[in-house]
Amino acid sequence: MQRLQTTNAKADVLKHLGDSLNAQWRGYRRGLKRCQRSFSTKSVHDSRIATRRLLSTIELPGAFTSPRRRKRISEALKQYLNSSDELRDTHVQLVHIRKLTDGFPAARTFHKWLQKREGRFIRQTRKAIKRTKTKRLGVRIVELEKEIRWCHKEMPRAKAFGAVWHPVNRAFARVMQLRRRVKAGSTESIHRTRVAFKRYRYMLEVLSPLLPAVTREFKRALRDYQAMMGDVQDAKILLETFDEFRRRKAIDRPAAKRLRNELTRRRRRLIQNYLNAADKLKQFQPAPGLAKAKTP
Repeated sequence: MQRLQTTNAKADVLKHLGDSLNAQWRGYRRGLKRCQRSFSTKSVHDSRIATRRLLSTIELPGAFTSPRRRKRISEALKQYLNSSDELRDTHVQLVHIRKLTDGFPAARTFHKWLQKREGRFIRQTRKAIKRTKTKRLGVRIVELEKEIRWCHKEMPRAKAFGAVWHPVNRAFARVMQLRRRVKAGSTESIHRTRVAFKRYRYMLEVLSPLLPAVTREFKRALRDYQAMMGDVQDAKILLETFDEFRRRKAIDRPAAKRLRNELTRRRRRLIQNYLNAADKLKQFQPAPGLAKAKTP
């Protein structure tokens, strides 16, 4: 696949960013209110996605907005994400272990333990989300949007486009740098690459209305590439959680060893799956030149 072709400098990127920031902020608030009103696995998942999209939108106007304001917004949003990290991990673990309960006796005991763990994390996460307020964050978002709208009036489109596209290029360069450092024996190196790639992916999705090449199929390819790395990280955390379970609970050793071997084999297989496809990253690289665009 050829490099990602970008739009040209005629696109009104600052108007798009201002509108996008406003829309993403509304999406974040809707997701938060839904969680506060009707807490569920789906509402938490949807709220986390809305939060990540808002985070990515905030990063793009970095060249002409207050770093301090953006930092404070990012810190608040990341804190909100952190409040549901353990619950999200446990949901993923329950789905996988449930599939193993027929063939592995230890999986049945582990699954029950995970369900109790899930209950504890649900209580903790629900309490944290109930306490989450948006007034102060909302004031900072409004001020950030004002900065973008002001720049939209004062800055030529070509200059604005270059300023916005620069962090996108930088984000991809960071992903490539981390990809070169990936080692088969280091899930941490894959995780770091995944975190950087996720940031790049959401940036592209924010700008996608201005990018003809970012089609539904292209977004699916981005998501699938990220998912391979996510599967590796989930397998690593699952193995660590199982080891914690073994330390805390008395369990038949041969049965536990058999299940652990299965989880280890799965992690190894997922690592190899990613390594086999890792160089597909190049298909997501922005083109050095600016292609013919669809303009707003």
